[in-house]
Amino acid sequence: MEDIAMVKNKNHHLVKRGNVWYFRVKGKKFSLHTSSVVEARKRRDEYYREFLIHGRLPYHLKNDIPVFGELAKEWWDLKKNKLAKSTLKDYRNSLNNFLLPEFGNTPIDQIDCISIEKFIAKLGCKNKRAKNLLIPMRNIFKLAIKAGYIKVNPVSLIDPLKPEKSEIKPLSLEEVMAVIDNVDPHYRNFFITAFFSGLRFGEMAALKWRNVDFRLKVIKVRETLVYGEEKLPKTPGSIRDVDMLPPVVDALRDQRKSTWGRSEYVFLNRYGRMLNPCPLAKHAWKKALEKAGVEYRRLSQTRHTYACLMLNAGVLPGYVMKQMGHTSLKMIYDHYYTYIQ
Repeated sequence: MEDIAMVKNKNHHLVKRGNVWYFRVKGKKFSLHTSSVVEARKRRDEYYREFLIHGRLPYHLKNDIPVFGELAKEWWDLKKNKLAKSTLKDYRNSLNNFLLPEFGNTPIDQIDCISIEKFIAKLGCKNKRAKNLLIPMRNIFKLAIKAGYIKVNPVSLIDPLKPEKSEIKPLSLEEVMAVIDNVDPHYRNFFITAFFSGLRFGEMAALKWRNVDFRLKVIKVRETLVYGEEKLPKTPGSIRDVDMLPPVVDALRDQRKSTWGRSEYVFLNRYGRMLNPCPLAKHAWKKALEKAGVEYRRLSQTRHTYACLMLNAGVLPGYVMKQMGHTSLKMIYDHYYTYIQ
């Protein structure tokens, strides 16, 4: 009867988990390292025949090595409740769109540093992006080492990837004033604060009125917003008190008319919700640049503009460093050397 059932069921002794087929016998599953059902049946028949004749499985099946995709899922299940939402989003994107399509069905012990370097070269992305892609991959291989599948982490053998310097395209003071004059009035106070405080977008989006001290004229940076999730600022040095220049004091006093008493947050969008960088860049920033006749650049250039304006005015680099939340002058000199007077 069992033989008849097997004839009717073409996928007998097979089970699919994720995108990989497994050979199941005596209550145990062994990866067939393929996503093709035709190839899976072929390998199943070969292994099952040997099992029936010799009463044992091939040696390499008894010492089964999982494919990268299997171990990636195991690692994800272990970490998904321990990582921040923004970190999980980055890792999910790296795995689903890049790592799994390339390595998902490859046995973990068959992935070496050369194949990883070829993969990076094929992507053609910047080094910073490549380094971010390799973070979850490195951790998956750490799990493989703990499980005894491999002895060396191939990611650790890759030649160091030096991140490229961020593009610095600051606005001149005249361009800043032109943008402020042409921006949507609802967001004018936001951009005045951005240009003259050096705060990151996430720090401004998460800024609460309780952290604006008009008496001491400081903004207390205590939270940031990343992918809609409030969290601690980027680095320990980013937790700081930022001195408010006169334009910022005036802008925030005016902003009280809009959100004071209505929300704990200083800046909101037109619908009374927390700010999102993409809509703001598209509907306010880009349009303001076009109306002002200023060449387009990323929204983050407001922060670079603050640094360059301050340094060009003769402000000490050490002061600018602390205002921006850096812990070393190296960042200031590396990025803004030509603007230091």
